[in-house]
Amino acid sequence: MTKKTAETILLPAGLGILVVILLQLQIIHKAFGFNLLQLPLPSQVISAIIESFGKICSDAVVTMAPSLTGMAIGLLIGYGVALFVTMCPGWGYGSMIIMTLINSIPIVALAPLMNRWFETDFYAKLVVIIVASSGAMAVNAYQGLNSPSTGLLEFMRISNASKRDVMTKVLIPGSIPQVFTSIKIVIPVAMLAAIISEFFASGTSGLGYMIKYSLKVGNQKHIGWAYIVAVSLISIVIYLIVCQIEKRALKWHVSQKI
Repeated sequence: MTKKTAETILLPAGLGILVVILLQLQIIHKAFGFNLLQLPLPSQVISAIIESFGKICSDAVVTMAPSLTGMAIGLLIGYGVALFVTMCPGWGYGSMIIMTLINSIPIVALAPLMNRWFETDFYAKLVVIIVASSGAMAVNAYQGLNSPSTGLLEFMRISNASKRDVMTKVLIPGSIPQVFTSIKIVIPVAMLAAIISEFFASGTSGLGYMIKYSLKVGNQKHIGWAYIVAVSLISIVIYLIVCQIEKRALKWHVSQKI
């Protein structure tokens, strides 16, 4: 095992195991004055995950369907705005400002509003996630599109390349690393938007609804924490999938050679 592998896998895993042990031994509980209703033991949470696994999976489908759809649409919109700003800076900056204003709306304020606007919870969550996802992509993609290699630009100038060739052969390929950075930033943001939206939804399913419901009931808080752990694990799995895709798509990039 290489030193890089040890640093990126073993150290975080070791820290996580240490925290779990401290929780199971109730050392953290005693240090901060928590009781088992406020912070269940890891063994209780694991038991709740096993017992409620089927229900957790069905609620995960309810949450993930709008989350993945909204994230994909939001990322496309954000990249489209970045392209527009790059190609038409005179008109485009206004679009970036508008998107920044929209993305500055707090999710906790936007979610209940969308649940009043739309009849179905799916579309309410979808819009909230799109809004939450598009901003990060727009900013990072714009930075990638406007930070090309000066050597490549000089070569394209010498070659008398058209603006279209510069865009498709230099700027867009050069922005791909920033695109993956945006996706990795958006994953937890989209999940958070979906969970908060479900707090205000009228439906009785979904990871967010079950977290809200379970944490309200005195003897079911361990179930609520099981759902919190499930949300974290889903986010981690999606993040790792994106990282693997990034490694394969960016074999040529210097970031994958370090």
